[in-house]
Amino acid sequence: MPFRLARGVERIDADGTPMLFNTRTGGYFALNDSASTALDALVNHGEQEAATALVDTYGITPDRAAADIRDLTATLTDHRLLEGR
Repeated sequence: MPFRLARGVERIDADGTPMLFNTRTGGYFALNDSASTALDALVNHGEQEAATALVDTYGITPDRAAADIRDLTATLTDHRLLEGR
């Protein structure tokens, strides 16, 4: 399932660090490079493609990539930064 950034959430670059900025709360959420890569795939294609992007980019196992995507998705939805389409 594809995802989208929640209403009021914007991707920004803060001195080379990818971040999510919640315009409703004023809060920032920093992303590391792998989370940024995964988020790009999540919002454009979905969880399977995001896991594939991590495998292709970072050489991790498919099982590890799938677990990382589940964790990232849960964290971002818990913080109300990401929602399903």
